Amino acid sequence: MSQAKEINHELNIISRYMGLIISKYLIFALLIITLYPMNIIPGYILLAGIIFPAALRFAVNLETSPDKNTASQKKADVSDRECSFTLSQTAKKYNFSYKKYKAENYNFILISLLLVVWQNVLIQKNVFSYPVNIIPSFMLIIYIISRFLAKIIFHFKIHHDFINLNI
Repeated sequence: MSQAKEINHELNIISRYMGLIISKYLIFALLIITLYPMNIIPGYILLAGIIFPAALRFAVNLETSPDKNTASQKKADVSDRECSFTLSQTAKKYNFSYKKYKAENYNFILISLLLVVWQNVLIQKNVFSYPVNIIPSFMLIIYIISRFLAKIIFHFKIHHDFINLNI
């Protein structure tokens, strides 16, 4: 892969990661706001969104630790991949790693699925009236749109910082 394509790919990955982080914080704020009027379900989704990435990173660390030879070999592979990362200073600035990116990506999928399930439960049970009944759908739309908007904004910000040497 040429140098320009590699830099552009790394720029896209870091900006996607930051989009995931910003959308996660936004959905956490929305879930906290809706915790009181919508009963306990937003609390469960919030708890799952907090615990799942940490548990996934912990499981990945446990997976590499039983065999010392393979663990050191995998750590060397990961350190080689991170050392060969062209935008390593930018990755450090935004606290990026491939494990965190994958964990946050799976967390995005989990929270989206939980919001869809919550919406279906509200429709089937018909607990709330119409405007309150569609809150999970609006939260899901805001969650997805905020991820893509934050990705675009951070893509331009990182590109601007990279061009102006604000590493």
